[in-house]
Amino acid sequence: MSDVTPNPNTPLLPGISQFEVDFVIPRTGMDLPVGIDPFLLFKSRDIVLSNLHNLILRAFNRGVEFVRTGRTNEAQKLFDFPEVAEIGLGYTKRGKRGSGVRTYLSQLIIEALVDSPALQERGVKHIEEMQLVSVGIGPDRISDVAANFLKQYLIEYTQKQCSLWNIPIVSGVPLSHVFDFDTFTWYDNYFDLPVNPFDHSPILLVPRRIVRTLPWINYEDFFRMEFSNYLRAKRVKGRLATKSAPSSQIKKVDKEKIASLTRTQIERIDRYISVKEGTREEAQPSSNYIDASKIFTEVSELKGRLDELKPGREDAGKYQRIVLEILNFLFNPELIDGELEVETVEGTERRDIIFTNDSDQSFWSYLRAEHSSVFIMFEVKNTEAVNNIYLNQVATYLGDRLGRLGFIVTRNALEEAQERKAFSIYNDSIPRKIILTLSDTDLFYMLDMKCRGNDPMRYIQKLYRTFRTKAQ
Repeated sequence: MSDVTPNPNTPLLPGISQFEVDFVIPRTGMDLPVGIDPFLLFKSRDIVLSNLHNLILRAFNRGVEFVRTGRTNEAQKLFDFPEVAEIGLGYTKRGKRGSGVRTYLSQLIIEALVDSPALQERGVKHIEEMQLVSVGIGPDRISDVAANFLKQYLIEYTQKQCSLWNIPIVSGVPLSHVFDFDTFTWYDNYFDLPVNPFDHSPILLVPRRIVRTLPWINYEDFFRMEFSNYLRAKRVKGRLATKSAPSSQIKKVDKEKIASLTRTQIERIDRYISVKEGTREEAQPSSNYIDASKIFTEVSELKGRLDELKPGREDAGKYQRIVLEILNFLFNPELIDGELEVETVEGTERRDIIFTNDSDQSFWSYLRAEHSSVFIMFEVKNTEAVNNIYLNQVATYLGDRLGRLGFIVTRNALEEAQERKAFSIYNDSIPRKIILTLSDTDLFYMLDMKCRGNDPMRYIQKLYRTFRTKAQ
């Protein structure tokens, strides 16, 4: 154990900026006021995340089936959801100690299901529905359920991010309560993970793309949408009632009545879920844990580090990494899970940086539909100029697997001959392939846009429109 007492709110990964990475950086002494929202898995275009949502539902509904068939002991074993302190997310200021509610939460889930034959028969479409049928289940508990089911994924994700960002890891760190989706059982094991330097507890990193302050499906929203008439009547009645009753008590009574009613009237949940799924594009991850006051310092630092690098092979690796940090800063969480040096299975091709295009913004969505750009490639060239051979190489990477739009990031804008080559590639390819170039000047301009509160995506849209206009 370290003798140093950590200051509250200190990031556990010093030297890494929250602006520049794909994951939420945990802090000492407190949980961040966000949680994992399973709906963000459901709506994701990243097949890994969407498949995880399917696995969670399959496992949870296995527990529902246990309840329906009277196998309560098996349901209790499956519905075992302690707080996953390793992720450092939560809704309290008591630190990562948690409240030890695993047995209580299991009982709440089982009681709600037992009292709702309709839900047993229907099954659960989103685990967040449990907020609507149980008084004691809120957003924090939904995050706990998701984090427990996702622990194996979070282990692998953490290991990948540690490799990418050179975060020290410790071999053989004990981690308990990992779910096996093949056997529907929990197990304990030892893993290579980063640890808290103050208490040596394991750290699990969580993608920024899947956290929200409140889950997209939540009780307060359900109450407003499904019980607005009841709410208006309650307000009128409240004018005549005594003012001595605390609002928290009234809220509790309200939820007891609503949860009891909802257990039998499952069609209310179906109607609400249909609306929430229909507006899925509005469900966006939260970023309130990021200190926006540091954005000016961040931009200045990124510019300075980029400017210090000299063109050529010696700084090529550093240039590639600073480009990844800048792209994360500019476009996360629209472009997610950026990776360096991505090889094909045979190892015959290596792409510098690849992002998953998980955006709901119109232009990124347009690129995904128009150019099959579920993935977006950025080839990084730390040179004064780019030749035609390199443009041809990038063109060969584009196609069915990676989509038909990619970027070259290099120190200077293309010369006229290489611009003509890019247009030639576009005109000669069926379907069309588009290669856009980002220079240091472009990166600086987009950093300034972000600093001013503008969306750098608009600049990419402008480059795209200019290219298409000239090519035609």
